[in-house]
Amino acid sequence: MKKQFASAIVISLMLLLSAISISAATKKSTIRIEGMKCSKCSGSVAKALKAVEGVESVEISVEKKEAVIQYDDEKVTEARLREVINSTGFTAQPPTE
Repeated sequence: MKKQFASAIVISLMLLLSAISISAATKKSTIRIEGMKCSKCSGSVAKALKAVEGVESVEISVEKKEAVIQYDDEKVTEARLREVINSTGFTAQPPTE
């Protein structure tokens, strides 16, 4: 009986921990960037963004002048991503909503 109770508690805790980790949402933001002209430019922006904790992937298009970033919104905000872009010498355009 005690063994079954202990097993039920362990299983409940495992399910609870799984639910908590699932709740961390991955967000995707597209940020327009002014000033990029070549692959070297986009490379420096990508490198800076990838160094930020919580950033999962970065795709940058010089032609479209934008970065598409997937990130864990519990670790980093879109505002912080814009700050990082601006710190590279390029300009992250304000959100259009």
